[in-house]
Amino acid sequence: MNATMVASGTKSVPPVVSSIQDIPLAKIRESKTNPRRFFDEAKLVELADNIKQHGVLQPILLRPLPEGEAGTYELVAGTRRFRACKLAKRESIPATVRELNDAQALELQVIENVQRVDVHPLDEAQGYAALVELQPDTYTVENIASRVGRSPAYVSGRLRLIQLIPEAKQAFYEDKLTVAHAFEIARLQPTDQRRALQECFPQYRNAAAILKDKKAEATTVRELRAWIEREIHLDLTNAPFDPQDETLLPKGGACARCPKRTGSNPLLFPEVRQKSTCTDRECYRAKVEALVQIHAKPLEEKGENPLRVSQAPAWQANGHAKDVLFEGQYRKAKAKGECPNTKAAVLIDGKSAGSIFYLCQTDKCVVHNRVTRYQPTPQEQAQRKKEVLAERVEKQSRVRVLEAIRKKLPYALSRPDLEMVALDYFRRLGHDNHRRLSKLYAWEEKKSKTSWGEETVDYEKIAAATVQAMKAADVSRFLVVCALVSDLYCPGYNPKQSLAKDSNLARAAARHKIDITKVTATVRQDLASMSEARAVTNKRKPSTNTPSGRQELSKAKPRKQN
Repeated sequence: MNATMVASGTKSVPPVVSSIQDIPLAKIRESKTNPRRFFDEAKLVELADNIKQHGVLQPILLRPLPEGEAGTYELVAGTRRFRACKLAKRESIPATVRELNDAQALELQVIENVQRVDVHPLDEAQGYAALVELQPDTYTVENIASRVGRSPAYVSGRLRLIQLIPEAKQAFYEDKLTVAHAFEIARLQPTDQRRALQECFPQYRNAAAILKDKKAEATTVRELRAWIEREIHLDLTNAPFDPQDETLLPKGGACARCPKRTGSNPLLFPEVRQKSTCTDRECYRAKVEALVQIHAKPLEEKGENPLRVSQAPAWQANGHAKDVLFEGQYRKAKAKGECPNTKAAVLIDGKSAGSIFYLCQTDKCVVHNRVTRYQPTPQEQAQRKKEVLAERVEKQSRVRVLEAIRKKLPYALSRPDLEMVALDYFRRLGHDNHRRLSKLYAWEEKKSKTSWGEETVDYEKIAAATVQAMKAADVSRFLVVCALVSDLYCPGYNPKQSLAKDSNLARAAARHKIDITKVTATVRQDLASMSEARAVTNKRKPSTNTPSGRQELSKAKPRKQN
């Protein structure tokens, strides 16, 4: 722990001026402001054993107990040593006593805990939050960062952990979530935090089931981030409302200055490149709804109650929002009164939310019954025609190229064509058959790094090099072996299953006059001989469980030379 601290805007922590003295444990009270809440009981026992042997090597820090009786002290730093001394049945502990006010004591507690390796990030966050709450004008994020020797982004991230919902905090304390998981979840709103926690453990029904299972493992941080970007983050550049409008939703204010917008809070969202991203879906939806109400109000004043329409297709409704129409449940009308059944409607989502149009819901309408319910725009129709034409051109071109190649193929395959066929066949066999072929041909299985950082054997690369070095006759044999290798598979759930007579392997054996029964008998005899030889070897080995066996084994071992 640093003896002195450079402070700005508040009185610095005074340096150590008093000597070390032994203070009775009964005279010491633990501090209620200590940010550290989690203590590993096993490590406390280890520390107690160490204190019994070597004593307390580093004194604790005390201050006179505020408003307490004379001779009593409050523990500022060294809670683990204090508790371990109690476990070790010591009467006193070496300590340094200093005159400190509440702010100075809390600051030293926070700094002392930060310098400990095993402090939990949530306890660290509680310490920073306590400083901010004590003197918000003095202890800003930047000020705390300079005092504890961390970056402002680091301190801001730790402070955000305070916003975790209770279930996520408990999962974090129990090491079911890493600090990276916790940080990603803490940046969300409470409702979305519950969804994110469930997404981390998709195999569990609810948070209670997650916390009950001690072996619960979360998905990767990368998968969690991808889910958040896909399901939570909203692009404000596609918003139907003006992000600068402060009057649309007064309690939400303008998006440009909202701390829940990634660009407005770079300390909390340093890695998000898209700065116009909203992280509060409820606020975003409330603004969209406010916009819809503004556009629908003139119609309501005229006595027309516009129907609410979503851009989503009907199959996504899933029985919810019965007062909302979805695509496929209506036909658009060009104008009011186009048919006797036209009704006013307002779009409630998408980039065009708030748009007013007219629709017809009558299936047997004389005007609209021939009009499809899904009506693409002229631009979409033109684009679709281009796509269909490009697809037809590509398909027919490939067919004609293949037809031209087929006509020019010789009776005997050329070397490049033979290699192409062999390697293509090999690729389609699958990983298990690749391994079987590798063992059959005794290939050297060199491991190489994948794009995601793991090491694996690239069988396709090995096969490509091997096939290129083969003679034409060997490539032909390789093709036959590829056709037969899948029959090497023996299902573990049915070990007595024999080779089927109509399998490729059995038919090939018959064509080449190989007696499968005789081969099986030879294998059985070889395995029996190996088993007998192993049994004889084990009998000759001296047993280490008897004195004579241990003595014989020690004689067999060569002596070490000095």
